[in-house]
Amino acid sequence: MDINKFKQKLEKEKQDILEELKTHKIITDFGSDVDPNEETDESEEYSNRMSINQTLKERLFDIELALGKINDGKYGICEKCEKEISLEILEISPESKLCKECKTTITK
Repeated sequence: MDINKFKQKLEKEKQDILEELKTHKIITDFGSDVDPNEETDESEEYSNRMSINQTLKERLFDIELALGKINDGKYGICEKCEKEISLEILEISPESKLCKECKTTITK
């Protein structure tokens, strides 16, 4: 397994997420709009942004955890069964915590 390839991919994804989080810091203006529809739109936009931010922060946490595992020499090991996570899974999701079998049992 080429750990450096996964480390670079994780570092790039981390930077991309940090940049995206910066763009979502812009606060929606809830000013004194007279139009209730406009207020509803602003409220909905704010809610959507909060949801996106939460998803990005969770992904960032997983990426940082994976980078820590690389540094500790524990990258690519399933947190549930402690077997090796396949390259197929790591190529798709380099921050994956679980092997294919354990992911399958969780979703059932």
